[in-house]
Amino acid sequence: MQKTLLVAGLALLLSTIGYIQNQQSVDEVSMVYEGFKQKFQKTYTSAEEAYRRGIFEQNYAKILAHNADPTQTYQTGVNQFTDMTQDEFVATYLTYTPPEGWQPSDEEVVQEGVAPNDSVDWRSSVRVKNQGSCGSCWAFSAVGAVEAFFKIKKGADHNLSEQQLVDCDKASNGCDGGYPDKAIKYIAANGSQTQAAYQYTGVKGTCKSATGSVKNSGVSTIAKSGLQAAIKDYPISVCVDASNWSNYKSGVFNNCNKNLNHAVMAVGYDASGNWIIKNSWATSWGEKGFMTLQAGDTCGVTQVAVKAI
Repeated sequence: MQKTLLVAGLALLLSTIGYIQNQQSVDEVSMVYEGFKQKFQKTYTSAEEAYRRGIFEQNYAKILAHNADPTQTYQTGVNQFTDMTQDEFVATYLTYTPPEGWQPSDEEVVQEGVAPNDSVDWRSSVRVKNQGSCGSCWAFSAVGAVEAFFKIKKGADHNLSEQQLVDCDKASNGCDGGYPDKAIKYIAANGSQTQAAYQYTGVKGTCKSATGSVKNSGVSTIAKSGLQAAIKDYPISVCVDASNWSNYKSGVFNNCNKNLNHAVMAVGYDASGNWIIKNSWATSWGEKGFMTLQAGDTCGVTQVAVKAI
């Protein structure tokens, strides 16, 4: 196994060295790699080191090429995912599965009830959290929606527990994916513990407390044409195709399909109608944990949207 990793790593290094040498010196690339390992506290076995460095340099070459293209509307950058293959990233982080029988709609999104050049930005009213390597995006999206409802509509600033949902909500599958709407219903029926009382571990464990004192009333589905108007009230749980999000850094993202595989939050929109998205991959990703997503149904953002009530 170690020999296989070493051979694979050397092959990856050789496949990217030509491009990178045309962009930056080997010493500069080494500095970027070592800085990446230090910042994100990456440690590898001796056999894995060459393999991970090969993946890193391959991804870094793609980042340099993308950012050198003046036609792109967004920039990419090194982050915690730069030593992962695409398959690893998808398998670890993109675990959301749409409800059985769901099919993406190609119906044009016509926004209703919003004035031209309007904008809403709830970023200062929400928390950017980190799901780690657990596929619990559904729980973070649901908890974020409930927290936003209480903060903006009730004036109560709760920091609630995603881990309680991961451990206790049997309608979902812990670190293997789940459903934000069902999780919001769980909190309405059972209540939520605080983050301090039920801390996040990023691993599915035994349910320690199935109930809590913070309860919303329920969940409401948002129509495709109603997402922008709904966000005027408070942030919304949405599901997206995040297949190409791993190296996003800044700008207006538009490189995606509508194969929903990740749950996030829509926390606003700018004067051009571009969505402001809050992710659960820590502040080291994107625009300090946020993304600007092109207006319309980009990445399927309007397809499956719910809010806490």
